[in-house]
Amino acid sequence: MRWLKKSDKLEQGTGIDIARVQRELGVRVGERGSSALSLACDEMDRTNHRELGAEHLIVGVLEEGGPAAQLLLEHGITLEGARAQIPEALWEANEPLKHVGLTSEASNILATAAEAAGMRGHAAVEPEHITYGFVCSGFEFTSRVLHMIGVDRKKLLRDAEQLLSNSH
Repeated sequence: MRWLKKSDKLEQGTGIDIARVQRELGVRVGERGSSALSLACDEMDRTNHRELGAEHLIVGVLEEGGPAAQLLLEHGITLEGARAQIPEALWEANEPLKHVGLTSEASNILATAAEAAGMRGHAAVEPEHITYGFVCSGFEFTSRVLHMIGVDRKKLLRDAEQLLSNSH
């Protein structure tokens, strides 16, 4: 999956090709989900990273401010805390990049989010599904963030599942 930087916008008001994301995930991305993904791309740009990763998705969900953000806040995952976990940029970009990649962890999170939406008959991927995908991820970054913040992963997973059951 390829993502575009904010300067290469394809859709008004987003930094990503939502139509392509929907094709690749096989499910519609809702308005709030699109907003969270756009905010994640903004965070990627702000941190000068080449790839959109889990750390950016977490910030995007928190900045979107909906029920998923509230769930993360209730479990001690704040915007400031999430940003503090984002590693320093790995390179200095001297020239603008046309396309940026999606990390395998972020790809897994979005695939899990799409699967969660489909299994529950939800019409679109929203931040609650992205959060569920984040909590289910067993990759290095998400595991480290949860551990460093002191989150009870099993409790957060139960609460994320409950949030999905109550939505739509």
